[in-house]
Amino acid sequence: MITDEIRERLFALKDEDFGKFQAKLIPTVAPESIIGVRTPQLRGLAKEMIKRADAGEFLDALPH
Repeated sequence: MITDEIRERLFALKDEDFGKFQAKLIPTVAPESIIGVRTPQLRGLAKEMIKRADAGEFLDALPH
């Protein structure tokens, strides 16, 4: 499933120090829920994933 693959890829790109920095910027969010992936890496992953035929499945599953 694409959602699981995206989650795995995000955790592979995780930067713990950046996550700690981000947690300080948004104190209303639980620090353990912040992965800490840098924006250029997120953009690269998004460009790669949007080309997939099953990308709509992920977009439809978003809660917002």
